[in-house]
Amino acid sequence: MASPKYLTALGPGLLFAGAAVGTSHLVQSTRAGAVFGLGLLAVVVLANIIKYPAFRFGAHYAAATGRSLVAGYRDLGWFPPLFLGAVLITADGFAVAALSLVTAGIVKVVFGLAMPILSTVALVMVAAGAFLTIGGYHWLDRLNKLFMAVLTISTLIATVLVLPKVDWSFYPASAPPIDIKAMLFVAALAGWMPTAMESSIFASLWTVAKAKDMGQKPSLAGAIADFNIGYWGTAILAICFLLLGAGIMHSGAVEPADTAPAFAAQIMGLYRETLGAWAVPLIGIAALSVMFTTCLTAFDGLVRSFVAVMASLGAPIVEDEPKSQKKAYAFTLLGFLLAAYLLLTFFLGGFKGFVDFVTSLAFLTAPVLAFFNHRVITSVQGVDRPAPYLLNWSRVGIALMALFAAGYLFLVFG
Repeated sequence: MASPKYLTALGPGLLFAGAAVGTSHLVQSTRAGAVFGLGLLAVVVLANIIKYPAFRFGAHYAAATGRSLVAGYRDLGWFPPLFLGAVLITADGFAVAALSLVTAGIVKVVFGLAMPILSTVALVMVAAGAFLTIGGYHWLDRLNKLFMAVLTISTLIATVLVLPKVDWSFYPASAPPIDIKAMLFVAALAGWMPTAMESSIFASLWTVAKAKDMGQKPSLAGAIADFNIGYWGTAILAICFLLLGAGIMHSGAVEPADTAPAFAAQIMGLYRETLGAWAVPLIGIAALSVMFTTCLTAFDGLVRSFVAVMASLGAPIVEDEPKSQKKAYAFTLLGFLLAAYLLLTFFLGGFKGFVDFVTSLAFLTAPVLAFFNHRVITSVQGVDRPAPYLLNWSRVGIALMALFAAGYLFLVFG
């Protein structure tokens, strides 16, 4: 039986899961099943397997050294933190907008709000910003565990019930042909599967924050176990959402909607079809809770990373969040939320296209960040150094991600 001391280490890995089970799962995995049936199941599975070492190294490095990956990046020179800062500003600025838009769509459906979608987005952003500024890691950790448990249980039950409706063909005849358009969606699906590579940096920062919250450094074994629970749990949920999309939307020839509220209504319909009308209010609250938690975790990880990058470029990193860093956290959070809101005022027209653009950016930056993670983890020596098979797994993953990114660029610009 797991000891209480071991159980207290749980948190950063579940926060990782909370950040992942959002746009990539509720939107992209469901769309993959709705449009392609089981045709892209292998993409979901392989993306999770290929990226595992790169994501794991974030929690591993922080638990082994007590430092975040940002500090490790700075040890490599100026370019890695500069590159990470650019990714956070560009790709993650769009990510904040995408997450806020999806969450606002669910809010409108669950509460039947008639207000414009941008006004609902503003409400989501204000609520998330206030929660993070006031509650910090302590509240975030506890809220995430509750909401993830509710959505996980309900999704697993719904998936079991929908299995008889799934067309188990490897690539259904009713799926679209494998052309350039399909390949671009594959890139978008894989780009945020299970989530953007920057979340490995988030995981390292949460591990450092967890040590502060506990008042003691978690064991390496406990931190890795916590991460594995979160990571492979998100992989299972991604498959579940793909099956729900395939079993209900694809079999019923339902086209995924191109607005956030309409797509959120379709998500609620997946659970209505499998669990019954009685479950819709419960699932609606659960889906809203998890998407809001996804916003919280993604926003928190983004801001923590950006503040750490700025500190690494100007002075030695201080990981204990003094008052000056808390002020920097609040102002950075406000800046990203305002920028994301402005982005949505320009890109609101096409929901699916906007989400695909955001997730495709992650597809291109993933191999570079994975390479940095590999370089950082190899600085760990002794018993805390990853096993040789993990380092080889990482090398293969980096090579494949780079190859796929090059192929994507060829499709777009070739």
